[in-house]
Amino acid sequence: MALWKISVKNSGNAACKNKRQRLEKGMFVETSTATTTPPLGMSREQLMLAQLFMSKYGIEIDLHHMNGSHFVCEKIG
Repeated sequence: MALWKISVKNSGNAACKNKRQRLEKGMFVETSTATTTPPLGMSREQLMLAQLFMSKYGIEIDLHHMNGSHFVCEKIG
């Protein structure tokens, strides 16, 4: 089991479904996974990560943009 921090890499709205919403650099969510594989690159984890951003910040993330281009994934535990 591993604990992960997923952070926004750069400010902007490119990863948002609604272009009126905006992600700011430094916004983050934390999650745990059963494996040590980073969740950011796993398609089965993308929906869960997007839901975490929605519940914490109210921002809807486009699942196609839930990747290393817009987010940074670091293991914290």
